[in-house]
Amino acid sequence: MPSLGITAVVIMTEQSVETVMLRAVNLALDEIGEYWCSAVSWEPKGVDDRVTFLDKQIEKKLQSFLQGYSSYGFMGEEYGVKSRGERLWVLDPIDGTVNFTVRLPMVAVSLALMEGDKAVLGAVGEAVSKRIYWSDGKHLFLDNAVVSNSRKVSTLEEAFVGLGTPRKDDPFAAGYGKFLSAVQKKAMRLRMLGSAALGLTYVASGALDAFLLPRFELWDVAAGRLLVEVSGGSYWQEGPNSILIAARNEALLEDLKQIWYGVNSL
Repeated sequence: MPSLGITAVVIMTEQSVETVMLRAVNLALDEIGEYWCSAVSWEPKGVDDRVTFLDKQIEKKLQSFLQGYSSYGFMGEEYGVKSRGERLWVLDPIDGTVNFTVRLPMVAVSLALMEGDKAVLGAVGEAVSKRIYWSDGKHLFLDNAVVSNSRKVSTLEEAFVGLGTPRKDDPFAAGYGKFLSAVQKKAMRLRMLGSAALGLTYVASGALDAFLLPRFELWDVAAGRLLVEVSGGSYWQEGPNSILIAARNEALLEDLKQIWYGVNSL
């Protein structure tokens, strides 16, 4: 009898890969929902981060699920690269783990399918609402509906800007602090989320006009960057994990880049 797993890999279409991706994110959201009202123990991770058993449990489950449908490689935040291929699933099982441990609802699941250094599919699921923003590489969807963003903001004075923060012991923090201070003097509002995936997603959806993220890894941004791009937004990053700035349009992005260069050239 032929291997059903091998047959499934051969006949998978792009549409069926999308379905598998969304099923995987829903599985993760269900896991988080099951424990949302429970007191979940955590361990320190570095200076000011946390990890729970659920981060690890979801990553293992989704790796098994995804590789049951394809021969693609897999990378997750908790266990790194477990297998390689021309295509690579990249997962953050719980983006916003610190928020999760105190039941602050800025928590997400982020999953992308990479082809080389470019995401071809991506999905970010909100843990509490269980809404999923996702892209087929061409359009931005919220669950089954195409998202049309009509918000038009071209100046920082009108902009709602989300932000992440570096670790407390990171030498990068001093320069980033100067950057935030300069942005705060111009922007309408700053909002700290605690989830890189949601910050990028909300730029894509129009809830935020820009998002600033220092010291990131691929699993933090792989899906969110794609959502920003297909929604008509833009992003820029300095180096592989120094800083990423995403914005609804090129004018806002250029303003933020100039502020960054300005404070870091002093």
